[in-house]
Formats: sequence, C-alpha cells, structure tokens
Amino acid sequence: MLQTEGRSETFIKKRSGLERVYFRVIEWGTYLALFTPLILVKSYFFPYVVPKTIFFRIIVDIIFIAYILLVISNPRYRPRINALTLAITVFLGVIIIASLVGANFEKSFWSVFERMTGLLTFFHLYAFFIVLTNVFRERKYWERILTISILIGIALSFYVFTSSEPTARGGGTLGNTSFMSAYILFDIFFAISLFLIKSGGWRIFYGVALIPLLRLLLFPPQESTQGAIGAFWGGISLLGFSCLLFYLFTSGKKLFKKIAFAAIILLVLAGIGFTQTDFFKDKLTEIKQSSSWEARAVVWKMGFHAWQERPWLGWGEDNFNLAFAKYFDPKLPITGDIWYDRVHNIVLDMLVQAGILGFLSYLAIFGVAIFSLLKISQKVVEKKNLFLPLGMMALLATYFAQDIWVFDMVSSYMMFFLTLAFICFLIQDRRQEMILQGQERVDEDKSSSSPFAIARVREKRVSPFFGGLLIILALFTLYFGNIQPARASHYTVMGISQPLKQAIPAFQKAIKISPMSIFETPEQFSRRVTDLIFDENVDKGLLEEGFKLAEEELKKSIAHNPQDFRLYLVLGRQYNDFYQLTRNEEALRQADETLEKARELSPKNQQVYWSLAQTKLSLGLEKEAIEYMQKSVDLDPNFSQSRWYLAMTYRAIGDDESALKEIEAAEKAGFNWRNDLENLKKVIETYQNLQKNEELVPLYLLAIQLDPKNAQFPAGLAVAYANLRQFDKARQYAEEALSLNPDFAAELEEFLKSLPK
Repeated sequence: MLQTEGRSETFIKKRSGLERVYFRVIEWGTYLALFTPLILVKSYFFPYVVPKTIFFRIIVDIIFIAYILLVISNPRYRPRINALTLAITVFLGVIIIASLVGANFEKSFWSVFERMTGLLTFFHLYAFFIVLTNVFRERKYWERILTISILIGIALSFYVFTSSEPTARGGGTLGNTSFMSAYILFDIFFAISLFLIKSGGWRIFYGVALIPLLRLLLFPPQESTQGAIGAFWGGISLLGFSCLLFYLFTSGKKLFKKIAFAAIILLVLAGIGFTQTDFFKDKLTEIKQSSSWEARAVVWKMGFHAWQERPWLGWGEDNFNLAFAKYFDPKLPITGDIWYDRVHNIVLDMLVQAGILGFLSYLAIFGVAIFSLLKISQKVVEKKNLFLPLGMMALLATYFAQDIWVFDMVSSYMMFFLTLAFICFLIQDRRQEMILQGQERVDEDKSSSSPFAIARVREKRVSPFFGGLLIILALFTLYFGNIQPARASHYTVMGISQPLKQAIPAFQKAIKISPMSIFETPEQFSRRVTDLIFDENVDKGLLEEGFKLAEEELKKSIAHNPQDFRLYLVLGRQYNDFYQLTRNEEALRQADETLEKARELSPKNQQVYWSLAQTKLSLGLEKEAIEYMQKSVDLDPNFSQSRWYLAMTYRAIGDDESALKEIEAAEKAGFNWRNDLENLKKVIETYQNLQKNEELVPLYLLAIQLDPKNAQFPAGLAVAYANLRQFDKARQYAEEALSLNPDFAAELEEFLKSLPK
C-alpha cells in the first residue's frame, strides 16, 4: 500500500489447513466487529451503548481465541514489539495501576451500563489491536478492512437520512450526534486517503463514498456537532499543508526549501492575524455564550480541581462521578445539566482518571505514531503515496481535537485502535517479515517496505499450556464479562417496563447475575417503586415489599461504592417516599441520616438540600425545612428551581406571603410555571389564599386556555369576578362551568342566585 525506497518485497508462507481456518475466523470476525456502530437493540438498558459494547467484546473474545490457536500453530504470528505497540502497552499499564490505586477499582473494571468503558473494554481494545497488527500483514486485507468500515459508515448515513424516528435522525444508531460525528470522522479520512492514492474505478468508488459521509458530518438532519466539524476542517488543512511541505522539502531544490520555510512563517503570522479579526472574535463570543460552553466551562473547572487532589495517577477509570460530587459547582444547574460522569475534555478526562502519568502515556501514543509516520514518509518514492501516512497523521490530530469537547464510546474507541493497528502495518519492517517467515520470496505490488531496520529475530513456539490458559481466560471473559452483563441489562429493562409483580424479580436477577449491575440497577429499582406511591391500583403490600428490597440493594451498592453521593441521595429520597406510603417516622430518621451523609460528600449540591427540607417538613420541623431550602437558594440565587422549591415550602407551611414573593423571584430567575398546568394550579391557590382576585383573573384565563374542559377553572374565575363586583362576567363563567360539568349544578345555581341583579 505504501511504496518506499529500496526493494519492496515480503515472504508469504502457504497456510496449513487449521492455520487457514484460524486465520479466516480472525479475518471475518474483524469484518464483523466493524459493524459495532450499527448494533442497536432496544430491549436492553441503554440500548445505544450496551448491545454495541457486548457485541464488540464477544467478537474480540472469539477472534482472540482463534489468534491464540493461530500462534500455537505458527509462531510467526506472535506479537512483536515496536515503539507504537510499546506505547499502547504502557498506557494500558498506567490506567490499570491508576484504577488499582484509585477511588473504586470495581467500578473502574466494570464501568456502568451507560458507558461500558472500563478496564474490561480496554482489555478488549488492546486485544483487538494486538490481533490486527500481528495477523494482517498484507495490503489486501487492510484495503478490505478500511473499505468495509467505509461501507458501514455509508449505511449509517443512509439510515440517519431515511429514518422517520427523531432519535435516529439525530445520532443514528449511536444515539448521540457527538458520538456519531466522532465515529464518522474516521471513515471520512479513510476514504480521503484511499481516494488520493488509488486510481481508476476504486478512486471513483471512494470519491462517491465521501458524499454521504461528508453530508452526515457537515449537514445532518438535526443539529450538527460544531467541535467535530471544526476539527475536520483543521485536519483537512493540516493534511494539505503537510503534503505541500513534504513536497517542497523533499524536492532537492534549495528554492523550494526556502519557500517551505516561508510558508510556515506565513502560516503562523496568518494564524496570529486571524485571531485578531472581528470574525474570529465574534465566533469566540458566540461559542462562549452557548449553553454547551457554559456547562463545559463549569465542569472543566471541577475536573481541574479534582486532578489537583490526585495529580499523579488520578481517581481511576470511570470514577469522575465521585470527584464531580466533591467539587460540585452550584452554578452548573443553570446551564441545564445537573449530572456529569465525564469532564467532556480528553485532556482533563485523562488527568482526572489517570493523572499526569496517564495523560503523558496517552500523548505518547500520538507522539510515537506521528513520529513513525513522519519517518516513513521521508522514504516514499511515489509522491501520491504521501497521502496515506500524512492522512493518518491528520486523522490522529482531528480525533484528538474533537475529543476536546466530548469523550469516547466503544465505536470511536474501536476506530481509534483500528487506526493505530493500521499505522503499525504502515510502519512495520518487511525485512523482519522475511526473516521471521523464512520462506520463498514473492513480490508484493510496491507496498510494503519500511524505514525501520530490525535485526534478525529468532522465533520460539508458543507453549500449548500457556495458550490453553489464555483460551480459558477468554472463555471465562466471554461468559462472565459479556453474556452475563448483557442478560443483566435486559433484566433491568424488564424491571423498568413490566408490572411490579414481575419487575421485582427481574431487578433481583439483574443484580444477582452480574457485579456490573450493582452500580445502576438498584437506582432503577428504587425509581420503579417510588413512581408507584400514588398509584391507587397498585398492591400496597407488594409495593412495600418492593421498597424494602430496593433499600437492601441500594445499601449493597453503597457498600461497593461508599463515596458515591448519588446513591445516598437516591436512598434518602426513597426513605422520604416510603414515609408517604407507610407514615412510619423511622423512615424519616433514616432519610435524615442518609441525606446528611450525602451532604458531606457534596456540600454544594442543591438537590440534597431539597430532599433534607422534605424530610424536615414531614417531621414537622418547619423552620429547619425553610433553612435547608434557603441554603439551596443561597448556593446560587440565579437557579430558579431552588427558588420555586422554596416557594412551595413556604406554601406548605401556610406562609403564602413569603411563597408569593419566592414565586415572583423564581419567575424572574427564569422558572416558567405559567405553561405547566400543575404548577399554575399551585400559584392560583396561593393567590386565592391571599384573596388577590385581580391577579387571579389572568391566571384563570391561562388555565382555561391550557385545559379548556376543566370546569373548576371557569368556576374559580366566576368567583374572582364576583369578588371584583364584575357580576356579568361572573354569571358568564359560572354558566360555562355548569355546561362543562353538570355535577356542579347545585353549587353553581346557588352561586348565581347570590349574585346581585
């Protein structure tokens, strides 16, 4: 695929029968793994995440077993150490150590259903990389792999543009436009690189393939991802400029070299000048004023504080939620977000999860890959082939740049490790291939020489005993690491969606069959039972049993993750709700104790004060309830929801004057209670208690507009008009209420008689 100076050649040994079978399993398994982004099964908890990750990991388990058998049958497939493989191995080692010394290794290993990006997934990604780099050493296989990936990207594009489902037209089968854009960037750069080095029909194919891929990135049916688009244009500019520089520097002409230096200087000056233009400043202001920037700016600051606490090895993989609670900024909710489990910035995410050592080891992967590609680019004979290594360099830069705004999921991670494996193919030494294979020489269409000279290596056969242990480990992982979590995810969905009688055992099965469930399923169990408190049709005895079982599972989850603020908050809320069901004051004592622990873990989070206020209110401690609600307001007076809850607390204790004052403050801060019928009713009742009839009129008119068939609203409006001595309007709305609900006949007729003629 890449022609360099010197003779292009390799040695290919004819594969034996079993060896051929193992090789084909790996080959077709790799093609199948590339379909990961298209996997979507809605009967799973987090259907856009869990099925994809499980699918990818199962395929990797299968091809890894085939790879072990392949290595046993022929040692020439053994892993070989090069700088890039070493860099990736070091990175994996650092995140393992960081997780071992981090806040919660169990969670770092398993992750959660919502993300599935723990160490177990990283082990599979690493295995995927090792298999690809040591099995596919011929051009034809890599062309097939990249082409199939491009075709899958095209299929995703057609699905997005032809689907009638709103969610599909947003993130397609990936469920989120950011994740979709991150994935599609890889296929775009694969297609661009192949388009530039191929000719004839294949060039036409890759050129046509770019049309739907670029359309999906640049002009999606719903909101585009500006970070990915900006990174794409930066990557294209980098590719074009780097190709120009390579041409000028390798031309052998002094004039061209001077032009190259001048171009670099001009580019730097142009970049500085561009930052001073009104266009750039306006765009920067626009970005800073966007809600996404506001939220990220707050979360990035929280992430930076979290890293400072654990600077060297961080908190461990998937433990940002603990740091998030500890360093919670009360300004975050006004951005529209209240929960984050990622910093949404690759630099800070790495620093928080694995510290400075993890971040440097991650950067080393990019550094080694780019250095190796630059080195081999210097020996390219046919200039058009420069587009391949330089295209991969531009792709790495683009991928890193777009990750400044988001984070990776299994689809983009898979493509990243696939790209690294392809880079290994480009830079590996074909003379080493000749030494290792030791067979007859065959020419290979100008594709395979490398800049690295590697000494003769003596291969040893892999011990069948050691290989057998690896296969057993892979089978163990296949079942306990993939099949069981998949079943747990499915049972969790059953618990959420089925009647309570079937939901309770479904939740219990989900938690029992996989340790991964312990972090999320108990919360879903708790939500399921608390949502049924005011359901008159539910079996109260069964519901009480469900409450107790959910409590037990939440306590177990807390035992596994004792620093998780969210679990304490959920359990505390459940105790409050359990009191509403049973009126057992012991539940309030437990709620108070649990929520106080939550407050210790996240003292600036408004949610815990809301729940504590509810506990105190139920205990009859009105003053303390108001104090907690006022504390939530004081944390950030601009957060309208806190003001609204304070107003409702005043209303609950009968202080309507204070309630009205906070209702007005909440509306001024942005709380839109006028378009929510239930909230509007509460405001109407407050004005009624204060006998503010003039203010009641427009509120009743608004309520009638929102719910024109509800007789209570025109009836109430009639009373308000009567109190304002507008008797004609009072009669009009009283008669309207009577027409809507004849059951009010006696009351309304009496009311009409009381009105002066």
